[in-house]
Amino acid sequence: MSGSSNNTDKNRPDRKLFGTVPMLGVVILVVVFVGLAVDIPGAGNADNFFSDVTRMDNVAVKIHQNYVEEVSSKDLIDNAIKGMMQILDPHTSYFEAKEYEDLRMHTEGKFGGLGIQISIRDNILTVMTPISGTPAYRAGIQSGDQIIRIDGVSTRGITTDRAVSKLRGDPGTEVRLLIRRRGETQDMDFVITREIIHIRSVPFYGMLDNGVGYITLQQFSQEASAEVERAIKELLKKNITGLIFDLRHNPGGLLPQAIEVTEKFLPRRSLVVSTRGRMRNQNRDFYSVGGAVLPMDLPLVVLVDRSSASASEIVAGAIQDWDRGVIMGDTTFGKGSVQSILQLDAVNHIKLTTAFYYTPAGRCINRPENLVRNTGDEGAAEENGEDENGLEEGESDTEAKKEDAPADTTVYRTKGGRTVFGGGGIVPDTVVTRRVLDAPVRALLLRDMFFQFANIEYVRLQQRGVRITPNYQPDEATIAAFYAHLDSVEFTFRSHAQVQFDEFKRKSGIVEDSTLQNNRNPYLRPPQLSDADMDAMRGAAERVDSILAVDSRQAIKQSDAEIRRLIRNALLVRELGQDHEAVYRARLAHDEQLAAALGILSDRDAYARLLMTQQRLLTQPDPAKDDPADGGDNRRRRRNR
Repeated sequence: MSGSSNNTDKNRPDRKLFGTVPMLGVVILVVVFVGLAVDIPGAGNADNFFSDVTRMDNVAVKIHQNYVEEVSSKDLIDNAIKGMMQILDPHTSYFEAKEYEDLRMHTEGKFGGLGIQISIRDNILTVMTPISGTPAYRAGIQSGDQIIRIDGVSTRGITTDRAVSKLRGDPGTEVRLLIRRRGETQDMDFVITREIIHIRSVPFYGMLDNGVGYITLQQFSQEASAEVERAIKELLKKNITGLIFDLRHNPGGLLPQAIEVTEKFLPRRSLVVSTRGRMRNQNRDFYSVGGAVLPMDLPLVVLVDRSSASASEIVAGAIQDWDRGVIMGDTTFGKGSVQSILQLDAVNHIKLTTAFYYTPAGRCINRPENLVRNTGDEGAAEENGEDENGLEEGESDTEAKKEDAPADTTVYRTKGGRTVFGGGGIVPDTVVTRRVLDAPVRALLLRDMFFQFANIEYVRLQQRGVRITPNYQPDEATIAAFYAHLDSVEFTFRSHAQVQFDEFKRKSGIVEDSTLQNNRNPYLRPPQLSDADMDAMRGAAERVDSILAVDSRQAIKQSDAEIRRLIRNALLVRELGQDHEAVYRARLAHDEQLAAALGILSDRDAYARLLMTQQRLLTQPDPAKDDPADGGDNRRRRRNR
């Protein structure tokens, strides 16, 4: 372009994009519009979209040029992006270089680090547990250790994310930790060399009662399939009579691993999952490639709960729709959407929901959330080469807005003709809920009392010569020490009656509350009582408080059996580590859902009644879905709808 044209543009500031070289903004917009013209299905939406984008650009330009204070273009755009993210589903997100690297490291399941799980406890960076076999474990780092300094820098006020970034680094590099440990007279220096940390997807598997095998899958990292197959083969050597596959608290992971894990239980060329989106290249069917590792006549129970998400739901849904096993537990989370990682420039990416997952029976796994559900045109644009890199972790504390979505009343059938339910998540064949812990025990867990006490009592037990073995049970001296610890930290359990009485004291003026005293509504203010009456009320309140305090302590002791169990488990973790077999078995011993699964596997008639299977469907895939002419890997074969 000639110099005169540039001068003309300089005299027309409204056409600049944030005051930068004007033609750069024009070129970017042209490229974006051309790309959108190719990608947007249906020409009817294009005109509105172009005018809306132009409107947004005009607003940004006016703010940048005319707002009373200078606002950086980065801040404007970053906040505009955040606004767009808020009206989409919670799994769509925009992130910069470091956030993208963190995501990549998480999905790969390995990184250069020490091998410890950390948290902030009592405002101090604390080791929750070392991971077995890692540099921290070998160096002698223990559960409960407080990290005072990292490479000579105090950790006071540090966040967990910041601590993680300081502890991680290139393999082979060193990090120096100053550790404070209960029972030691002075702080200790540790110099630990970082290594690639392999996060075990299967932290425990083994034999349970009646010859039943058990495998827990913690996450779908790159090694998940290999670890599950190894565990199955080891258990088969022991002649198991059935298998419990535990997907509870599993937030998901990589899509290829979800397919490969499912393959361990289904015949070759069985449909595992389908994706459907607006763009044609998002409509695909994924099939199993290898044959089943677990024999098809061996009973299978899959445990799920509300924290089982994404990849876990793909596995459970396929097993249920093929009548391969019984799904047991709670309805799963309902995170059945595909996130495509789209690169925006050299450092920034967007993770965008581009499709939903469907089980072999056609059920949408995704629970309707705050997003626009596609109901019509599935798109006629050409494929753009983008592909999903994996499944996002399920945010188990996010509740779907079920009341805003129409109910799924479609009747779905498994391959054997059983009725299964849609509407989001995987509904178990038999629902078994876990017993809710008593309120006093929940209060103790919320205050982290068992973890704190274990770190203190462990030193005392060593001094007494008491060994923490898999058969350890706390004695009366330890139980007494626990209650003494509760007194020392002034732990109080506030019953429902106590909570209500405290509210009465506040509203009656026994406990002063300036917000009530100054309330504009006179009827909401505390009563104006004489000093004598107020003294009488305070005396009565103290007596009630004393009675309720005794009742609260008795309520805690009524949960004595549960408290003893949790003290034992906390001390086992302190001695053996989080991933030790004895720790898992101690937890499973009081697991209601596991007990129900064992009961089903010990009663073949009950197992068969739940499935009502047709044997031929267990031993061969659906002919309608099989293509004998396809001699290669058809896992990623695409079927356009």
